[in-house]
Amino acid sequence: MAGTAKNYDVAHIHQGTGDLWIIGGGAPTDSAQRLTLDATTGTPDATAHPSSIHLGLWDKELSFSLVPKFGEIMADQATGPIESVVISETGKLSVELKQLDPQVIQQGMAMGAYSTASGYAQLTFGGTVVVPFVCVAAIAPKRGAAGKFIVYMLYNAKGTVGLSTVMGKSKDSIYKAEFDGFTDLTRTAGRQIGIMYETK
Repeated sequence: MAGTAKNYDVAHIHQGTGDLWIIGGGAPTDSAQRLTLDATTGTPDATAHPSSIHLGLWDKELSFSLVPKFGEIMADQATGPIESVVISETGKLSVELKQLDPQVIQQGMAMGAYSTASGYAQLTFGGTVVVPFVCVAAIAPKRGAAGKFIVYMLYNAKGTVGLSTVMGKSKDSIYKAEFDGFTDLTRTAGRQIGIMYETK
């Protein structure tokens, strides 16, 4: 009898940095699901995703997580659970950004009003605001595969941590940005929060 092949594929071990984007024009449609990317740079296509905002340089590494919470169904006739159901799912993108640009900071704060005119760009905050939701995507080139990319995307996300940073000669500026994915009920079940994919 033949043995089952092992799945040793070092090409699927990712190491390397990427870029974080707020996707302009809203999330890809429920039928399309994936971004239209420039085949060379991996940046969001300017026609399909107009006015996308690049969030600049980051410190250390970006993290993506999808955490399900399960509930177990029990029955008196059995000592162990007989079924499992998903109670909740949490999708999250977290990173420490470095560029103190008011337009970029606004994307991660989920508050504040950005404005600019001759001689200044500013972010004001304080008071009741409508919480902004954005489509956010981390895009990284695949190691050893030119023109191929790995993408983590939350379709309907909000920034959750506000702003905390420092100024000083011994340390450069960083601030944490964290995006929580929310369910988009207009999308098909099974793909309402986000997507992870690679281009081939």
